[in-house]
Amino acid sequence: MQMTRWTRILFLVGLPLVMLGGVACDNDNDVTGSGGALASLNLDVPQTVNSGVPFDVGLTATAIGVTNVQNGVVTVTLPAPLQVTTVDAEAGTSATFTNGAGATVTWTLNTLDSNTSSTLTIHAMGVLPVGSANQALTIQSSMVADGISSGELVANEDFTLAQ
Repeated sequence: MQMTRWTRILFLVGLPLVMLGGVACDNDNDVTGSGGALASLNLDVPQTVNSGVPFDVGLTATAIGVTNVQNGVVTVTLPAPLQVTTVDAEAGTSATFTNGAGATVTWTLNTLDSNTSSTLTIHAMGVLPVGSANQALTIQSSMVADGISSGELVANEDFTLAQ
């Protein structure tokens, strides 16, 4: 079967958009952008972590468009009873955290050049009271930047804190 010129053009333009939509529907990453800046946020947490045992949360921010992501800031929320022990931000970025009823990490990306990514490792631990049941928890991350508004780029990861 022979395709018309317009059918081929629509196929070449539509296929990448459909593929990008499939990536954006996964629960541990999200993709958004505007004004030429296109960014991806991927969150990686073990499926099950044990109470009282340290574990790592990995986060990758990627500028996948042809324009740099300017003034990027990622906020990661870890629910109680999780606490952050340390954070390791890639060179050129910085991260701080606060513990309380859960924890919050703020990762300042500054400028993320087009077609590059940056990583953050969060070292955390959660402790369940003795005899309590396992807890299903969700870690949430979100990015804001020039052209990316609050709530547009969010990635969540569900996992179990086991006794």
